[in-house]
Amino acid sequence: MKKYVAALAAAGMAVGLAGTTSQAAPAAENKSGLAGNTSQPPSAAAASNFGSMLVVCKSSHTKTDDPIVFPDQPGAAHRHDFFGNTSTDAFSTTASLLGKPTTCSRPGDTAAYWTPTLLNNGRRVAPDRLIAYYRTTGIRDIASIRPFPRGLKMIAGSSSATASNPQPTWITNWHCGDGVEGQASPPASCPDKALTLRIQFPNCWDGVHKNSTDHKSHMAYASQGGCPASHPVPVPTLALNFRWKISGSLDGVRLSSGGVYSGHADFWNSWKQRTLARLVQDCLNAGKVCSSSIEDAP
Repeated sequence: MKKYVAALAAAGMAVGLAGTTSQAAPAAENKSGLAGNTSQPPSAAAASNFGSMLVVCKSSHTKTDDPIVFPDQPGAAHRHDFFGNTSTDAFSTTASLLGKPTTCSRPGDTAAYWTPTLLNNGRRVAPDRLIAYYRTTGIRDIASIRPFPRGLKMIAGSSSATASNPQPTWITNWHCGDGVEGQASPPASCPDKALTLRIQFPNCWDGVHKNSTDHKSHMAYASQGGCPASHPVPVPTLALNFRWKISGSLDGVRLSSGGVYSGHADFWNSWKQRTLARLVQDCLNAGKVCSSSIEDAP
């Protein structure tokens, strides 16, 4: 573990920071913490300092693939929309993803992100964009946060959730526009803003495994400002806001994974690792907000 942390620190010193930095944290980004018990809302006062790094990604492609759940099995999954790395498919590996083109605003973000396709009255709705927030939320000692290890795979949310067994809304929620808070199902309409599905990932790693049988056990949510002993390495709190522009009623909206309660997302870390390490150091560890915009996306 000490070698892992030392190597990350050394890598972080070697590369310049991409994007714009600002000292003041937006109020909307500083509202939510994380809790270990997913049946309760997180604490908002977990950290005395706040750091954030923002990435904006356009949609790349859509496939019935899921290289984490169904590796090497094209067409085995429900339909997903992919963002970031343009090469992601059922046959992806960490090696195949590294160095590929990206649709994200930061050239170093060649990670793979995906979520179930949104359908409106049975027809696919093309995503407007993905806004990915990498934050210090939930970790009191922000200097202890380490970059995701290369090749880390994570799934947040649940495709099996239903109206009678919904997910906690601080992990998965729907709302209009950007933000943190929302509800378990989509609002009636979003007349002036985009419809958003927000997914928040766990921020504590076990320090050993980059994946697990259920794709979740190697990760945990922080509690009371720190990580549990079983998952001792704090990593960025990744929250993905997937946005769609839909006018009129949202009564016909559902996800390709099932109903509107089945929201989830996948993340495969294939960032340029030295760039990610420097961003974590200069934005999160330093308690700064590093912004980006859709205009910067390729």
